[in-house]
Amino acid sequence: MEEFLNRHVLFPKKYGAMPYYYLLFLLVAFFIALPLKSLLDWVCVLALIPFAKFYRDSYGDEIPRYDWEIIGMIIIAALWVINYQYYYNFIFAGFCIGFSEIKPHIFMKRVILYLTVITACAIFSVLKQGLDVNLAFGLIFTYSSVFFAHSFAISQRKRFALKQDYQRLSIIVKQSERDRIAGQLHDNLGQVFSTLAISADLAEKLVDKNPALAKKQIQQIGKNARDNLSLVREIVADLRKQKLVQVLAVESENLENAQFDLTTENQKQAFAWPNNIQNELSFIIREAIANAIRYSHGNLVKIDFNEDSNNYFVKIKDNGIGFKNKTNKHSSREHFGISGMQARVDKLKGSFAISDKNGVEISISLPKE
Repeated sequence: MEEFLNRHVLFPKKYGAMPYYYLLFLLVAFFIALPLKSLLDWVCVLALIPFAKFYRDSYGDEIPRYDWEIIGMIIIAALWVINYQYYYNFIFAGFCIGFSEIKPHIFMKRVILYLTVITACAIFSVLKQGLDVNLAFGLIFTYSSVFFAHSFAISQRKRFALKQDYQRLSIIVKQSERDRIAGQLHDNLGQVFSTLAISADLAEKLVDKNPALAKKQIQQIGKNARDNLSLVREIVADLRKQKLVQVLAVESENLENAQFDLTTENQKQAFAWPNNIQNELSFIIREAIANAIRYSHGNLVKIDFNEDSNNYFVKIKDNGIGFKNKTNKHSSREHFGISGMQARVDKLKGSFAISDKNGVEISISLPKE
């Protein structure tokens, strides 16, 4: 039940209470329709139910949003104009179009549809009752809403991207300090252990008292020194493994240069994941983003990080064309480096899935140790 409510009724938590506040404006439309005298009155009022559903689904996570939801909202808004000369339901559709994270040509198609229907309704209203102040204000708000929302959404996404970049850079500073310490460990302790091993080997040759016991002890010293040297090198190598924060910082710049947007969810949570998990995911993310830039013909990559008590979850999605070679999807996946990603996930005993509906989506689940 909770999953059903979260998916179909409640708005995503990240948007807060604002979407519910906007829904209150539908009550204004409802009171305008009272009293319900005709069949068309009942149709208009009942149509507000799917209208609210379409509006809620426009806040979903699919890339791109489904066109039929926008079309449904526009049709219902037009119905209210025909019956009540009420234009303000169009604003819902305008905001949904403006805030959608979609490619420019899809945005323009929706804007043209939106403006065309409003213009047709305006002509109908003028022919029916002439031009008045209420109609003029309604048209001003409905025409401008889609462009206002689009401008505001771009500004918000830029601010959010800057905030994410700041988070990444602040962690990179901390990581740089760890790298400095790792370098010191390697240069200092490594040299000490190397010297110790050489000294032990030399002492072994110079001992002349109780040769058997001395030889045995010196051999042990040499063995311990070499073992500890290997351990230090392992620690240094582990500290220098790729971190998600570094990869995201670099790939964000690569995507920007390729005129792509990058959005992430719960990235700060993922930065605390184990080093081996981050290392393997870093390679996968780099490969997926490279594929999106080369082949997707899109302009957006979204990465979601999540976890529960047993697993880590990552979803990487672009809004491109999917696999070009639909007749031989297996060979396309091999060409796009999918087998390499699969191998890294298999090494961690995780699960890997990929689909190309409305762009390529990679879903990864990795077990916690």
